[in-house]
Amino acid sequence: MITPDEIINRAKRKYHDVLRAWFLGEDIFPIEFSIGTVSKNLEQRRKDIDLLRQYSKEQRGAGYEIVWNTVNTQAFSKQTTPQRVVISVLEDYLLLIRKTTEFNQFVADVKKIHQKFPTLENWIYSRPQDVIDYHDKWDDLLLVCDYFVKRPRPNVYIRELPIAIHTKFIETHIAILRDLLDQLLLPDMIRSDVNDFNKRFGLKDKPTLIRLRLLDEQLDWLYRMAVDDLSLPISQLDELLSNHIKPKHVIIVENLINFLTLPKLPNTVGLLGGGFAIHILRDMAYLYDTHIIYWGDMDAHGFEILSDLRGFFPHTQSVMMDDFTFEKYAQYVVIGKSSRTERFNNLTPVESRLCQKILENNLRLEQEHISHEDSVVYLRKFILSG
Repeated sequence: MITPDEIINRAKRKYHDVLRAWFLGEDIFPIEFSIGTVSKNLEQRRKDIDLLRQYSKEQRGAGYEIVWNTVNTQAFSKQTTPQRVVISVLEDYLLLIRKTTEFNQFVADVKKIHQKFPTLENWIYSRPQDVIDYHDKWDDLLLVCDYFVKRPRPNVYIRELPIAIHTKFIETHIAILRDLLDQLLLPDMIRSDVNDFNKRFGLKDKPTLIRLRLLDEQLDWLYRMAVDDLSLPISQLDELLSNHIKPKHVIIVENLINFLTLPKLPNTVGLLGGGFAIHILRDMAYLYDTHIIYWGDMDAHGFEILSDLRGFFPHTQSVMMDDFTFEKYAQYVVIGKSSRTERFNNLTPVESRLCQKILENNLRLEQEHISHEDSVVYLRKFILSG
């Protein structure tokens, strides 16, 4: 037979239905639960019924009521047993599951949200728990939403937003704000193709820095600055290369030490690729018209990066990613990591054959195992003959 604890647990599972019914102005009550199987043992049955009655509205003044049924039995003659329990009204329900205060807060918050933004009606109906979870945050959440509705895509950093709240509030409530703004803003005010909050809603984000090495001492002889290692946002890097340095060759490498030890080369700069971060280089207009050289690891990921890079810049050439180099440094070949995506469509036939060999045997040769002397000789010969 059902126990008081089971009644409470079953009632709790209907909480969101009760909240939605209230929001729609519907009456979901009475809520009924079956008693279940009554014990055939007379003493156990009496204990179960006494426990059920002890926590009922009859004894406690609120909660569930017991509906009784009287039947004649062969063994015990006339018997009155519970048939079902009923929660008749909202007040009893909330007292039973101890949600009266929370419900009253929910009601107040719903009225506040709906009054400010009636268009959130469907969101409130589908997300009642979110209304509850952010009970003490709604004034500030609505303040932020109001700003974006009135000034969509503001193109400032979060800390520059002229809203009377601490900017950390936005940073720590990104998920709920994204849900709300997705409902409130017009589709053309949202970059739905990206998940990042700043990009999605037109805020500035901290720029990704690309590390650059000047291999021909350009800044030294142009501006009398003894500088050859810089980290710049992508737009500033593009400006520097396009309008000032104008190198003929750009070497992109993955390994930091190899990047730092690139030799001095005429009319050449080096970029630290940073693995699949090379994808952001597609925004550099200058790279579409200059000679690009890529030097990466000889493994699945290295060839994927090369293929991706060549997808943006078809004129990209690889260096030291060939059979001769692979065989020369075979003593350093180790077991590699398999590829999940296998994006190799942009490899040359020679690169494809080596890549296939590496994939079939799950091999890897990291670029730092190629001796510095060999790499300097190769790069100088490659650049000077180009």
